[in-house]
Amino acid sequence: MNERHRIKRLNFLRFALAFPRSVWLNFRLLPFRQARRLPLLVSHRTKIHNLSGHILLHSDRLRVGLVKIGFNTCQQTDFPRQRTLLNLRGTLHIMGECAIGAGASIEVSETGTLTLGDRFNLGPSSLIVCNHQISFGDHVQTSWCCTLMDTDQHRLFDSSGQWCNPDRPVCIAHHVWLGCHVVVTKGTSLPPHTTVGAMSCLHGSFNEEHTILAGNPATVIRCGVTREW
Repeated sequence: MNERHRIKRLNFLRFALAFPRSVWLNFRLLPFRQARRLPLLVSHRTKIHNLSGHILLHSDRLRVGLVKIGFNTCQQTDFPRQRTLLNLRGTLHIMGECAIGAGASIEVSETGTLTLGDRFNLGPSSLIVCNHQISFGDHVQTSWCCTLMDTDQHRLFDSSGQWCNPDRPVCIAHHVWLGCHVVVTKGTSLPPHTTVGAMSCLHGSFNEEHTILAGNPATVIRCGVTREW
């Protein structure tokens, strides 16, 4: 058996194992008219912590596997040992086709609203923690092991007892690429057509389109750049 046939058989097995959980999740979270199309395809390697929140699917192109959770891998991913984690207590808006990589974790708290644009792709072993508001435009892609958070996950108080590190929204516009191990902290805003170099740490608002950002803290290192999509 050549490598191509082996991969096809392996992918078929993964989708077959995903079918029972996917059927349950679709009818658990979506209206019947959407659920019967089975747009959510969930890997059997996905661990579900909580589903008390809501998924709102905004797409007229419903089909089987429009949203794939826990399948995308890369050379750095050991799929049989990776667990994708889903903790949905808030609201998740999905605007179209998207993919959540193997080993990724998504946590949306009761007060959180997470919006995933069309053709959104979260790389393997990446993390999204949404306590307040995180939004991604269309055609946003991340490499592996990226972290995006709109919260510090703990509270700090000043000498007068005032909360001094409140949650702040994160806004990622369309056609943005995040390299591996990028960290996006609360209050970050990225304009369209931004490319972020590996190992960068982002904080604050960036306004100029078609740029490359890199460093810790990240700064503009090149302008007038368009990534091939």
